[in-house]
Amino acid sequence: MHKRMTERQEAILRILVEEYIRCAKPVPSQVLVDKYHLGYSSATIRIDMKSLEEDGLVFQRHASGGRIPTDLGYRYFVERLMQESSLLPDEQRMIRHQFYQVQHQLDQWVRLSASIMAQAIKGTAAVVTMPRGTEGRLKHFALLSLYDAIALLVVVLQDGSDAQCRIYLTDPATQEDLDQLAARLNGRFTGDSAADLDRIIADNATYMSPNERTVMLALAQTLQQHDAWGPTDVYQEGLTRILEEPEFTSMGDERERNERIRKVVDALEQHRLLPLLGVQAAQEQGIQVMIGGETAQEDLRDVSLVVSRYGLPGHTGGVLGLIGPTRMQYSRAVAVVRYMTEIMNDLLADLYGTPADDPPDES
Repeated sequence: MHKRMTERQEAILRILVEEYIRCAKPVPSQVLVDKYHLGYSSATIRIDMKSLEEDGLVFQRHASGGRIPTDLGYRYFVERLMQESSLLPDEQRMIRHQFYQVQHQLDQWVRLSASIMAQAIKGTAAVVTMPRGTEGRLKHFALLSLYDAIALLVVVLQDGSDAQCRIYLTDPATQEDLDQLAARLNGRFTGDSAADLDRIIADNATYMSPNERTVMLALAQTLQQHDAWGPTDVYQEGLTRILEEPEFTSMGDERERNERIRKVVDALEQHRLLPLLGVQAAQEQGIQVMIGGETAQEDLRDVSLVVSRYGLPGHTGGVLGLIGPTRMQYSRAVAVVRYMTEIMNDLLADLYGTPADDPPDES
């Protein structure tokens, strides 16, 4: 993290960030003098703003223009200067009432979460994944004969999800043969993950029959696919609202704006958020704020994400969060994500009869 600043510099940076978030325009030193009455001379404020610029926390597009926060400036603000907030009691009651109306409908919970979060903050979109186990583990499977050398593999996982696919057998097999094969393998590999099955296949390849190896490979692939979210596992709401923000409608020249739009649209259409969400689901570290270039994805350089894992510790869960311009209302976004995480934790705990985890802390 950046070196610690003086109390005065922190006050100036905090107000500058908050003002830029509100107005979406570079903030001149004179605005801080006239509007906020900090008790410092304009010369002192200019010196401190110059120091903030030298430290990489703000920048100027034009020599005579005001300052704009950098990603590093936003990071300092989020970690050290941002005032915590929470949803108003009326908002909380309204949200809980909406969920009460779709009780015990898991897909509706996810859809409703995305809708509520997208409407909570202007210029942001919501992303919510369907809940699933942290790691797919085999409960049992069945083999159904379709033709002599083609079978349908039906897999049930320990988190209650299921999948099926056609497999092409090396040797023709009757339904009786498939039943015996399934019974033999089910007894040995119940509770195993994709990684477990891969190790077993590698260690026992020479001892397996051709059909056993085919089935094992198909099982491992099915579990691997379960462990990775796909586009159909993610609900997105309000993505076009991001493009209505000044960053994409009025800031910079037309070519610059069009390039920002292209990158964001490409990232969303190509589902480049999925790897970031997968990492967050595995970490289980509460609310995470990823600002612009911190995502290490060029297409997402102009947006920030506020995300959190929801669900039961070590069990069923997903990820929910907000995405918006780097000039987003971080305090409000953290409050919304925190509360929606608590809601989803409670709902899943009730559904599965397991105590919910404590509410996530802001990082």
